[in-house]
Amino acid sequence: MGDSRVTRRWVLVGAGTAVLLGAAAVTLPATASADPEDLRTRILAGLPPHVGYAESTGRLGLPEIAALEQVTALFTSVTRLRTRYAGPEAWRVDELTPAGERDTYRLGGREYVWDFGANQLTVVSGETPVRLPRAADLVPSELARRLTSLTRADPVSALPARRVAGFDAAGLRITPADPDTTVGRIDVWCDPASALPLRVEVAARGADQALLFTEFREVSLSTPEITVPTAPPGAGEVTAEAADLAGALRQLDAAPPPPRLAGRDLVPLAGGLPGVGVYGAGVSGFVLVPASRGIADRVIDGAPAAGGTVVDVPVGRAAILTTPLLSVAARGGIRRGGVLVAGTVAPAVLDQALRELPGRRP
Repeated sequence: MGDSRVTRRWVLVGAGTAVLLGAAAVTLPATASADPEDLRTRILAGLPPHVGYAESTGRLGLPEIAALEQVTALFTSVTRLRTRYAGPEAWRVDELTPAGERDTYRLGGREYVWDFGANQLTVVSGETPVRLPRAADLVPSELARRLTSLTRADPVSALPARRVAGFDAAGLRITPADPDTTVGRIDVWCDPASALPLRVEVAARGADQALLFTEFREVSLSTPEITVPTAPPGAGEVTAEAADLAGALRQLDAAPPPPRLAGRDLVPLAGGLPGVGVYGAGVSGFVLVPASRGIADRVIDGAPAAGGTVVDVPVGRAAILTTPLLSVAARGGIRRGGVLVAGTVAPAVLDQALRELPGRRP
């Protein structure tokens, strides 16, 4: 779902509940098989139409980050998803919550967001090359597409088959080769006939148990009808540019990102957000996000209590929060305030990036 260019920039990956992770990891008898390289190629070629219900959870343990509360909340609880997928430009994903639901549609080159709690429909125009994660990214088929795109050159091997959502699913394992990434394996199970991804697991390097997984509980290979949503009587309706919805990624007065950090070149982004930079490729890349001094200071001040470490930098102050899969760093007192840096990379990479950031605005 969405432009394939965006998949390389999707960096923040999160947490959840260990109880459900363990309960859902029971393998049922299955005999499906498929060549893993061929299966990956078919996933990358495109997803088949489907309708289903999925749940995503994990146990990464990322603490809440100032100005990114909605993102960290999304990845630190069970996410329940209802999806209808007719094609890359015709889909709908509903995030189901105790308070209602938040529905995201894509149709005719536009996106629409219906927020039941806010009683508001937002019509979104345009796109940005970088955005924050959303619930729709955790649908098994979409997450598999994104992760296989990020790791298309990495080694792949076969996994034992398993039963998922009533399907006899064939499995593949991708093992990222870059020693700087914290991602140890990406396991995907698919319907071998259609190559529809049904379950995805992501584990940290050296870990046996997955820290993030998502799977369909029910799914059918049918083509849904996707229609443009309309606001019900009494509801609000607004139109917004995608850049205006970038939230914490949008700092109009941010300084340009450095051309190189931690041995990685800045990735060119067409129509990028001010100050935002992507460095490196695949699951060994990281993103630089401008932040206000208050946000950076709150992350740095809260780092020790969250198990983070203070980093000695030439100007200002800095800290790193680490989990087995994701590292997040902050530096304050620079570049008109501060920055956040995050990625599925070793803490040493972000440590180096923090130290290399210029101490003042160019």
